[in-house]
Amino acid sequence: MQIRFVLLLVTVVSLFALLTVGAYVTVADAGDACGSSLGQDYPLCLGHIFPPLQLAPIAEYTHRLLASLSSLFLLVTTFLFWRTKGSPSSVRRSLYLASFLIVAEVILGAAVVATTEPSWLVTLHQANALLVFGLTVSALSIDHHAG
Repeated sequence: MQIRFVLLLVTVVSLFALLTVGAYVTVADAGDACGSSLGQDYPLCLGHIFPPLQLAPIAEYTHRLLASLSSLFLLVTTFLFWRTKGSPSSVRRSLYLASFLIVAEVILGAAVVATTEPSWLVTLHQANALLVFGLTVSALSIDHHAG
């Protein structure tokens, strides 16, 4: 099994975990559990490296950590597919678009934190996250069938 496929699979799993925790944060209304000041509370939690031992801040902070980790996985995976000769062009295109959208997702996430979480912005954030996930799953499926 090629390293690029394994990394792509890990990326998909991390994005799924991110979506799951993000859905919990939304449903539990925990989106501001770590505060809403971009300088002090984001990317930290209430001005600290670790959140207080309460469910809402832990969930919110876990979402932030998973966002960082899965964004890194996606960008490294995209770079690896870009550099690998013979990787399917449709996989590369899906990963390029997903990488572009993950950058937009980080900006949308910061906007959600910095505002009063208007429902249209939260919905846009979630819809974009689903696009990133779908594009990455598509890339995994295409690469699996091509290899």
